[in-house]
Amino acid sequence: MFDARAARLSALAEGNPLGPYLAFLSRLASVQHAAQAALPPVPPLPEPRLAQRLQHAMPPLSSDVLTEGGGFAATLDWISRHAALADAPAEAEQARARLEATPGPERLALAESVFEAAYPAERLGESLYAAAALQVHLARLAARLEAGRLRPVGDGACPACGRAPVASLVVDWAGAGRARYCCCSLCGTMWHYVRIKCVFCGGTGDIAYYAIGEATGEVAAETCKACGTYAKHLHQHKNPQLEPFADDIASFGLDLLVREKGFRRGALNPLMVVG
Repeated sequence: MFDARAARLSALAEGNPLGPYLAFLSRLASVQHAAQAALPPVPPLPEPRLAQRLQHAMPPLSSDVLTEGGGFAATLDWISRHAALADAPAEAEQARARLEATPGPERLALAESVFEAAYPAERLGESLYAAAALQVHLARLAARLEAGRLRPVGDGACPACGRAPVASLVVDWAGAGRARYCCCSLCGTMWHYVRIKCVFCGGTGDIAYYAIGEATGEVAAETCKACGTYAKHLHQHKNPQLEPFADDIASFGLDLLVREKGFRRGALNPLMVVG
């Protein structure tokens, strides 16, 4: 997953107004990919707790997984050290160095805030690296879950970790042609979601789509007048190279257009948090 994301970010960087940042994120995604092989295996969740959470329609992965067993602390430490990229933007490297020098309890508190999507305005730079570590740790835990046991936990919530989606995709998978899936902003889990339905409030009556430039129809913004939110809608069945995180950032001009029309972003991309 992270390797494919790195490749897509690199491909999108050329000629994009956000090219330097996309190229930087590509290298960061490569660090995330390398972390999976370098870190010790993560143990599965204890079965009694897993069964209890599933029984009550709660996502199996909660913020508790950040403090159990020291696995996340090791992941955050590994990411903060190995993300010292020689050609990183100066501001990014300064933020990484500040995070690396931050005491463990404070780093954990920052990661917990990022998990809850409560990004401290004064620590957005450090939050990027905390989010990168969260993505690695949660993706590894989510990969240990049995997909067949997961259940919906609510509109706009990942069935594995409860976090918001980064975008939705219309896919062309075998047995799921033209089906729509949401992609979790942290653990990367993808879950089926009905098309032409608001990801966040479940409304179906006031949905509209906006796009920019040539009418390729690959990337659009799905807006909902009922709740005033929007999320990116990617037609991966038209272009299999589309990747939720990368193409969301690369199409930032679409965000500006939709915001001018009065909609606010409901989806979350932890690799690019803006006001």
